[in-house]
Amino acid sequence: MATEALFGWDLTFKTVEKDIKQKSDVIIAFIHWNLTKRGFRSIGIGDERTLSGDEERSELLPTGWNDKDNYTLRYVYEDKLYILHGLNSDGNLIVNLMRSEDLAVSNIALKVEESVKDMSGPIDKVIPGYKDLMFNVRRDLIDTITARSTSSAQTQTIGNNTNNPRPPIEDPLRIPPRPAPGIVPENPNLWDLPPANLRNVGRSDLDPFAPMGGGMLFNPFSPGRDIENPGLGIPGGLPRGSVPPGARFDPFGPPGVGPLPGRRPPPPDADHLPPPGFNDNMFM
Repeated sequence: MATEALFGWDLTFKTVEKDIKQKSDVIIAFIHWNLTKRGFRSIGIGDERTLSGDEERSELLPTGWNDKDNYTLRYVYEDKLYILHGLNSDGNLIVNLMRSEDLAVSNIALKVEESVKDMSGPIDKVIPGYKDLMFNVRRDLIDTITARSTSSAQTQTIGNNTNNPRPPIEDPLRIPPRPAPGIVPENPNLWDLPPANLRNVGRSDLDPFAPMGGGMLFNPFSPGRDIENPGLGIPGGLPRGSVPPGARFDPFGPPGVGPLPGRRPPPPDADHLPPPGFNDNMFM
């Protein structure tokens, strides 16, 4: 299996071994070999982005491919022009593969000294980690840009095919629209609207559209009575605001006694307001 995966490497390396000047040359040769195995063909050096169509295509590296410190190689794949850039920087080799048609770019960065141990000999001596390097080159440099081209073509085909429309795909992550919120403590579904006649303590504080009453002013005597005038055992009732909402209240009169219909309420207790000038010397 390993022999089949390395098929063609010995021949490629033998054709350029005499031209190897530095370790980064070995990496470029290794990437070139992976490109040719995938179907890329070399058409020379340079960064010219036009393709005339009559370029000579070859599986070999072109003459002068490593004359400079950096690399610029031109390839053709599926009648599209690709440019391979290799940049040496601080012991690293940064390689970009660009498709000139839409300027799509894939890239990979390698540490030269860690990747290449020798510049001649069998591959397990030259590149001890050739298996990982081969995987990374194919995944990050080649497959990334070729798969992007395929997916773009499929998207255009689906978008242009209006004769056979497909039903929309239901997205499980799509959040359905919510109705107007209502608060129903008895209902576990808090998004259901409450009944119109629900007597709910605190509802008017939470629902601005609720009818009057039913807020935090809770009447301990009866849900339907006036909270500010309890009237339990108080002759004539109490003035407004005499009993704080929810406070304990001990009535000071017999229950149920109040003014008879048609009569005025009785006057307040005599000690409540003495006449002017009255002084019984109680505080001497």
